[in-house]
Amino acid sequence: MKQQIEAIKTTLAKEGLSATLIQQLKDLREWFKANRNEPGYVKMIRLAYENIEENGDYTFLYLEEEDGIANLSYLVDLLGDYDNKYNKEELQDIKNLMLGIVPEEEEESGAH
Repeated sequence: MKQQIEAIKTTLAKEGLSATLIQQLKDLREWFKANRNEPGYVKMIRLAYENIEENGDYTFLYLEEEDGIANLSYLVDLLGDYDNKYNKEELQDIKNLMLGIVPEEEEESGAH
């Protein structure tokens, strides 16, 4: 899996959001399906490549100051060390962003 992560990062740097990258994300999704009981990560990877296929860009901007490629690279980095507790928290935040779920604190502060 680490080799897949590195290959994705290399493709991102050299080709950007290409057909090769989409296939690599699909392969990474299959690895997660076969080797980890983490349906949330499987779904996130699918949403990522579907987002690129539909928009020609990665539009889930978790890092607001960065572009789609930087945000996708960050997601891939987090997935590369998915057992890290801090990464798990950020992955959950990114999943919520992808699904359009607003965290409760933001909902409450926005309501006042």
